Amino acid sequence: MFAECQLRIGVDEQDSSYAAVPASRGTDPYANVTRRELRELQSKERTSTAGRRSAWRKGAAVAVALGLAAGTYGFVSTTSGEQHFASLTAAAEDESAPEPVRTGSVSRSVDRFPLDDATQRTITVVVDGEEQEITTRARTLAEALADAEIEVSAHDEVSAPMNGEPVDATITRVSHSIEVVEEEIPFSTTRRETDSLTKGTEKVETKGQSGERTTTKRVLTKGGEVIGEEILAEAVGAEPVDEVVLVGTKPEPAPVTASESSDGSSSGGSSGTTHSGESPRGIAQGMLSSHGWGDDQWSCLNNLWQRESGWNPSASNPSSGAYGIPQALPGSKMASAGSDWRTNPATQIKWGLGYIKGRYGSPCGAWAHSQSVGWY
Repeated sequence: MFAECQLRIGVDEQDSSYAAVPASRGTDPYANVTRRELRELQSKERTSTAGRRSAWRKGAAVAVALGLAAGTYGFVSTTSGEQHFASLTAAAEDESAPEPVRTGSVSRSVDRFPLDDATQRTITVVVDGEEQEITTRARTLAEALADAEIEVSAHDEVSAPMNGEPVDATITRVSHSIEVVEEEIPFSTTRRETDSLTKGTEKVETKGQSGERTTTKRVLTKGGEVIGEEILAEAVGAEPVDEVVLVGTKPEPAPVTASESSDGSSSGGSSGTTHSGESPRGIAQGMLSSHGWGDDQWSCLNNLWQRESGWNPSASNPSSGAYGIPQALPGSKMASAGSDWRTNPATQIKWGLGYIKGRYGSPCGAWAHSQSVGWY
């Protein structure tokens, strides 16, 4: 009998379960049950509690299926229903029992979700100079760009806030690349005084050498221009070697006159150069024109040989063995200009000017080299 059946949904009798009941009987499914029908139900109940519950569920399932299909069933609390059923059972045993108390129906509220009220809008996005229109319902600019499959890296610049509402925006791409650069490490120069050189004379003792370094860095580029660099790693391949320059402190010797070197010049007939009695500076000035040089070269020559020997024909470098006014190394090289190269300043100057012309082109060329490295 579908009319007497309820559907028990919960497994615990204390659950707020729901059962299907005929809608025609209102909220009380047992309002019109006769005492005869009640006794029959009581007899079935005594057969087996388990059987009653099983029959109750099966009958209710059919009732729900048919009742819901016809639209004739509502929902009431089975807990209240069971209490009412118990009162009906007692009434069947005692005809004088009062009418069972009607129970009220139980309703359940249904949550409703509001519809998405985001406004559809169209924005213009400029990427790499190209405009693109985007129609979107996104709530933020970041979501709108993602929906349009426009990627924005952490380095890119966006003219509008990404977490703000979608608005027109310009995206400037900032690219980064990894570069490996070979760099030169400059050497430093150390100057050390020595009395082995005439005052005002300098000489390189240790030639400086630059070092090598490999640098790996990240370079940020915006619009083709480098806007930043980040050094990732550095490796030194060769350490620089400092240059050591000796600075002379020895006092300059007194100038050698022609009479003081007359003995040496008398033995130099084979050289073809005669000593006129002039000072070494005067001899050198007189020879400039024979090599095609003007007076503009004189100051360079004077400074050069003043630094090398102080214009002393007998000047000798004890550490290197250089000799004479031009500091020929070895001094015997000057024999090509005359056999009296040891004592005759004219022979030394003749050889020295020839050496300068062949190697540097002019006294000023030799002087520039000497100033750069400390020797010529």
